[in-house]
Amino acid sequence: MSSFPLYLAHGAGVGHTNDFLSQLGAAISVQREQLIIPLTFSYMKEQALSMKRRPPPRFSTLIPEYANYIEHEEACIVAGKSMGGRVATQLSHLPMVKAIVCFGFPFHPVGKPEKNRLAFLSKIEVPCLIVQGTRDALGRYEWVSQQTLPKNIEIVWIEGADHDFKTLKKYNTTINDTINHIAAITQHWLMKTI
Repeated sequence: MSSFPLYLAHGAGVGHTNDFLSQLGAAISVQREQLIIPLTFSYMKEQALSMKRRPPPRFSTLIPEYANYIEHEEACIVAGKSMGGRVATQLSHLPMVKAIVCFGFPFHPVGKPEKNRLAFLSKIEVPCLIVQGTRDALGRYEWVSQQTLPKNIEIVWIEGADHDFKTLKKYNTTINDTINHIAAITQHWLMKTI
């Protein structure tokens, strides 16, 4: 088992009740014998209690909230789906953060590449893995491959996958196949990186 726990934050709209996220966490845990700690932001907890959907708070408030979850760790990996990964990228300056993993990084809002979020990646101080679908509307392969990213960021592409890692029928790949593939990618990267 890795000595570093992996904290896994959710995206903006769905928490850990999301099938993809819960299955991904389980698959990484099994493949790597990795301790996975689901991280749920307070606004999502409130949403679950009230049964009313609400948007996330200001992004700047999520960074210290994530940091508070890991403050007692000597060493850990921070990860997240979409928005959760974006928050994780802002924690690389903390001494306990040894690596970052982003599943479906939101490089820009849908249809607005001019409002890109590349600045979030420019100051990362630790190794970072981004697993991205080639059809992700928040960062397609065609656009991302033309950008200049820091050398400590590695992107692994999932052919034909969208932001939720669903693939077109022509790829003959189930979501379970994709989840296991992403877990294997994550395991391999972590083994060679930390």
